[in-house]
Amino acid sequence: MSEANKEQFLQSVMENFPESAECLRCTKWNYKKLEFNFFDEEEEKKYSVNKEKLLAAIPLIFTDKWGKGLTKVPANLFNDTEVLEDWLCEADAWDFDAFIQLAIFGEVIYG
Repeated sequence: MSEANKEQFLQSVMENFPESAECLRCTKWNYKKLEFNFFDEEEEKKYSVNKEKLLAAIPLIFTDKWGKGLTKVPANLFNDTEVLEDWLCEADAWDFDAFIQLAIFGEVIYG
């Protein structure tokens, strides 16, 4: 897995916050440091996500924790820049929100 592609993935997914947050409202963000705060209105809880938590969530997108209704993740996502760019173009707000859920909860619980 290319570290550069992982960085591109994180930057691309997270640049869509707070605008694309579906289930968790992004309340504070620092794009450069990849630090974000979220508020779960349903549970009335606050969560923080940093680069370490985001990187730890990446392997989960290749497991059954990635929801069935989400954009399929190719096995070679981080091995080929073109594949990564194609997936990022196909992905939508639900996919990005699901990724945040993986970083916070270790699974997709909403959506």
